[in-house]
Amino acid sequence: MLDRYKGTGWKKFYLIFGMCDESFSINYTAEIPEDVDRGWFMFFVTLLNHFYWFSGATLGGIFGSMIHFNTEGLDFVMTAMFVVIFMDQWIKDQKHTSAVLGIVLSLICLIVFSSDSFIIPAMIAILGVLTLLRIPMEKGGV
Repeated sequence: MLDRYKGTGWKKFYLIFGMCDESFSINYTAEIPEDVDRGWFMFFVTLLNHFYWFSGATLGGIFGSMIHFNTEGLDFVMTAMFVVIFMDQWIKDQKHTSAVLGIVLSLICLIVFSSDSFIIPAMIAILGVLTLLRIPMEKGGV
């Protein structure tokens, strides 16, 4: 995403600071028309995501204890959403090195650390390996 943020001026700092799953997905996959400023588009996507998160968390904190409903099945919906996002990025990218590394390193950490505590080691492993491979990936070798 840092490459996508090049040329956005001062907005780059907020775009990096404000990146979350949702703003990443939208800014990564959006096909921004030529007549729309890329930097402002991504800035307002990120700003609106922050506003929605803040508003939702505030309203959830205020009304969450008053409203009760069945959330069974919600975990499946979230998993399905991330699978769809992953597949969309797989189709869009020419090289799948980072995606394959993410899957393989996560599976290794799942086996080594068990399902209760594999997420943090997997994220650290992915970050470490992608950092080591950054220059070869940018040159197009990996």
